[in-house]
Amino acid sequence: MTRLLTKFRTLLVLLLFTAFASFAHAEMSAADSTSADSAAIDSAQKLSPFDHLGHNMLLSAFGWPLGFHMLGGALTYKFSMENNDLMVARFAARQDQLVYGIAFTPGMMMGTFFPILVPGYMYFISDNRALNNTGAVAVQATAVAFLYNNILKAISAREHPDAELNSGERSRDFKWGFFRRGVFYGWPSGHSMTNAAMAMSIASYNRDKPLVVAGCALYAGYIATSMVLGAKGEAHWFSDAVAGTLMGTSIGWYIGSVFYKEKVSEKQTPPKVTIAPLFFDDTKGAVLSVRI
Repeated sequence: MTRLLTKFRTLLVLLLFTAFASFAHAEMSAADSTSADSAAIDSAQKLSPFDHLGHNMLLSAFGWPLGFHMLGGALTYKFSMENNDLMVARFAARQDQLVYGIAFTPGMMMGTFFPILVPGYMYFISDNRALNNTGAVAVQATAVAFLYNNILKAISAREHPDAELNSGERSRDFKWGFFRRGVFYGWPSGHSMTNAAMAMSIASYNRDKPLVVAGCALYAGYIATSMVLGAKGEAHWFSDAVAGTLMGTSIGWYIGSVFYKEKVSEKQTPPKVTIAPLFFDDTKGAVLSVRI
């Protein structure tokens, strides 16, 4: 039974990835076919994950996303001190593990592999230029979020929940320092943070496509929920997932916005006829320019 369930979960993840990739490819292709300007831009320039990397690494941590990072920290303090983390962990531990395993184990597996598979397919494998550019944005956002998450985990060293040992004190067990519990134990949730960054960078860069934005938001929410309710609630505390999702969302949206603004500005061509006033000494008039 266990082996059959494992095969079912693996097959489900593969099917979901295939559906995700097919949907993304179809959505981008449809958008390109209805927008000649977008197609012209995509064929003229291919983005790289290294474009604006230093700028985006700095400002996704200390620009406006810093407010969301601080909110994640504040909510973590609130949820742990008021035992909200403990209540959610105990709720997850009481549920039918077969049902919850089928519902959320795929999300945990997707959260592990999709940040590699999805941007990798988009950037390296697809022959669609719009999808390549979206992949470049997603690769950068995922890498930045992964780096910051590992730094935070190495510093915070928060204890993971345990269905048999959960307590309010355990949810507040941080060992601040450097690598006191490695990078596997800590705050916030790496799965939630990196997947939110990947998904929301795709959504931000394609914000004019409502289905893409909605799909990415639902995906990020599912991954975060899976990390809290899957595996008997022993993967992460509720506040780990909340903080990781807030941080990853802000990083992904910021990086996607940088590339989106660049894409939009490229689409804006100067007018063919321009009239400008002229004031020079005693000369007054206008200058007419015509772009051929």
